[in-house]
Amino acid sequence: MDIVTLITMLLIGVFGGLISGMVGIGGAIIIYPAILIIPSLLGLHTYTPYLASGLASSQVFFSTLSGSIKAKSNPEFSLKLVLYMGASTLIGSTVGAFFTQWFSTTAVNIVYIVVAILALVLLFIKVKPQEGTPHLNRMLLILFGIGIGAISGIVGAGGSFMIIPVLLVFFKLPMNTVVANSIVIAFISSIGSF
Repeated sequence: MDIVTLITMLLIGVFGGLISGMVGIGGAIIIYPAILIIPSLLGLHTYTPYLASGLASSQVFFSTLSGSIKAKSNPEFSLKLVLYMGASTLIGSTVGAFFTQWFSTTAVNIVYIVVAILALVLLFIKVKPQEGTPHLNRMLLILFGIGIGAISGIVGAGGSFMIIPVLLVFFKLPMNTVVANSIVIAFISSIGSF
């Protein structure tokens, strides 16, 4: 790897890490397309979606690990939410990572784009958060967790870009609660993406 490619990849990682820390996500929503697009635009080595997915998984693992350590001390942290959704995303991401070997590069990119657009649309839906102690439907947490995890395993993401809108829209959780817990759930999910 030449020095320009090394610096480019380092800058992509730093930028993804900054976004991760500011927003409470793993960073794959930025890292994955950046690895596919930026080196190619600069005339550097191009990366396949599989390699970009693997590199994004590694970055997400470490950024969500550091965020998770901090999140545990947040008063909005919910062990129940993290356990139900985290365990199910781990199962889903392990399955998704296993099956990704049978997906074409085009299919991986299509899954990524469709899910990213869907997550973006969900963020524009205005939902009034639950007041007081939120009610968490365990079965829905598990079902959404498995689905998000499977997609995360396919595209090599922790899934925060999906977890956040799902918790906001379908579970009507306040943003503080979502951010405090999504990074921990994404960390657990990222373990299965390897």
